[in-house]
Amino acid sequence: VSTEAMLNVNELRFTLDSLNKNYVKEVTSYAENIYQRTGIANQYYNTLGANSQQPVVLEKSNLLKEIDAAKKIDIISIAKSTIENTVFSIDGSILEMEAKQKNINSHWIALYEKFMIAFSCLLMFFIGAPLGAIIRKGGLGLPIVFAVGIFITFHFINTFSKRVAQENGMSPFLGTWLSSIVLTPLAILLTYRATNDIGGMVNFDSITVPIQHFFTKLFTKKTT
Repeated sequence: VSTEAMLNVNELRFTLDSLNKNYVKEVTSYAENIYQRTGIANQYYNTLGANSQQPVVLEKSNLLKEIDAAKKIDIISIAKSTIENTVFSIDGSILEMEAKQKNINSHWIALYEKFMIAFSCLLMFFIGAPLGAIIRKGGLGLPIVFAVGIFITFHFINTFSKRVAQENGMSPFLGTWLSSIVLTPLAILLTYRATNDIGGMVNFDSITVPIQHFFTKLFTKKTT
């Protein structure tokens, strides 16, 4: 069960610091383990000798030049098996590391949401209040319809972007704040037009009148 949303800001910061340090430590440790498992380090050390300071350059075409055919087959078979095991181990570790990264992203999203929710409340106020002042026709119903449409847009963008951010498709900051970023220009525009009494941005009669005529004809046919 996800519990990061129940943590406060300080607890989230502390948890994120621990998660990030553990993630880096595990990635570094696993990379070193894979490197040691390949045997490259040991072979390089044995080739140089304990006291040698000169690097040895191995040419690809001469790696198996001094080895007979039977031993070449054994070496190639062992190398193939080692590579397959290493790839299998890496694939399994990728899933584990992705799960840890998703957990870190979830904590970042929970942290940013502490501030985004407060901002979105103000954002909806600066959209809804000017919208009611600008739309002078249609009574209370038309502003509510537009407000609900704007809220659905906000909710859809917010849900989609957070899911993408959790899957590491975008940064958690952008995934959390994308919906507010998209609607902030609209809030500024509506507030500006309402403050300066400019009036509607569009002719709402061209939208509402055809809809009213459609429903009027529809109910007229049903009654007849």
